[in-house]
Amino acid sequence: MDFVPTRPTTTMFLLRHAEAEGWGLSDGLTIEGAQASEALVPVFQSLEIDGVFTSPAIRARETVQPFADAAGLALTTLPDLREHQTSLQGHIPDDALIERRFKERNLSRPGGESFNDAATRLRNAIKSLSRRPVYAPLLSTHGGLIASVMSALYSDFGYDQFLQMPRPALFKVTHNHGTIREIQPLTLP
Repeated sequence: MDFVPTRPTTTMFLLRHAEAEGWGLSDGLTIEGAQASEALVPVFQSLEIDGVFTSPAIRARETVQPFADAAGLALTTLPDLREHQTSLQGHIPDDALIERRFKERNLSRPGGESFNDAATRLRNAIKSLSRRPVYAPLLSTHGGLIASVMSALYSDFGYDQFLQMPRPALFKVTHNHGTIREIQPLTLP
């Protein structure tokens, strides 16, 4: 039987992971990234987070683990929260290609995703989560994935804004049954 919320889920929190050692799936946080993750615990407590979902990448998981432990919440890994896949080799930073994708949203390498593909994947994850028995979930993911959706929603969000996005960065997502209405950056300590 599917869960039917007694009130519509309208808010989620999207988190770009803290500073990491590298780009690989198994790369963890730097010392500074781990300290930033600890500092996020009271922030998430004040938002009354009631579910924690994470990318399969260790850096995304480590960013929310201190809060999940403090709140007694289990982490649920969602493959759709993974980083924007640029090619068959996975996510390889390529600034020239990433910059072009803000203007050419269907551009992709063989085996990779376009910005439109990545944005659709994140939208589908949000829609799926809106049907779960949580009212204020936290989604720990990656800057490229967040940028793909931000640039689709806001024409003034481009490569320069992506480069200025800190690690970690927190966004409040307002949606109507999974359809994104607004993504608002929140200030972190």
